[in-house]
Amino acid sequence: MRKELLSLLESLEKTKSDFWNISRDTAVFISNIIKTAKYKTALEIGTSNGYSGIWIAYSLGSTGRLFTIESHKKGRYSMAQENFKKSGLKNITQILGHAPEVIPKTPKKFDFVFLDATKEEYILYFEALKNRLKKGGVIVADNIYSHPEPLRPFIAKIKNSPGWKVYEMNIGTGLLIGLRS
Repeated sequence: MRKELLSLLESLEKTKSDFWNISRDTAVFISNIIKTAKYKTALEIGTSNGYSGIWIAYSLGSTGRLFTIESHKKGRYSMAQENFKKSGLKNITQILGHAPEVIPKTPKKFDFVFLDATKEEYILYFEALKNRLKKGGVIVADNIYSHPEPLRPFIAKIKNSPGWKVYEMNIGTGLLIGLRS
């Protein structure tokens, strides 16, 4: 990782409590999933200030593409836009809006999906995306241990959906890994 990019990520880590950024351990874990599987198309729901998006875009490499959705125009969307510019990464497409309505139609399938937005809506995101994830693709959902009640319906839904292998990881605030088989 370039020194400037690492420096930017370190500065964003200082804002973790203000912008609910994932932990560095979570970011490295997600990065390793993407790199190991050689994923090329990713969707992130919940951009915030861009911290996790930078990790994902970097991990996809220059031939990959991250689509990232943020609903808060004032503050977070423009802040992420600035941080993406500072990162020098050219493989990020920002989308402003409410995720269930603005999930891009193209590409038709994603390799990787990261959920870190309104917890009660994870089930809606899953319904919208379950058939748009390639076989062998992964949905990673953050906050399953820190927000168990609002995520209970989503967790039950994905665990009981045919064609999904589901794992829980005690990393950061808890991750659910859904592998489409």
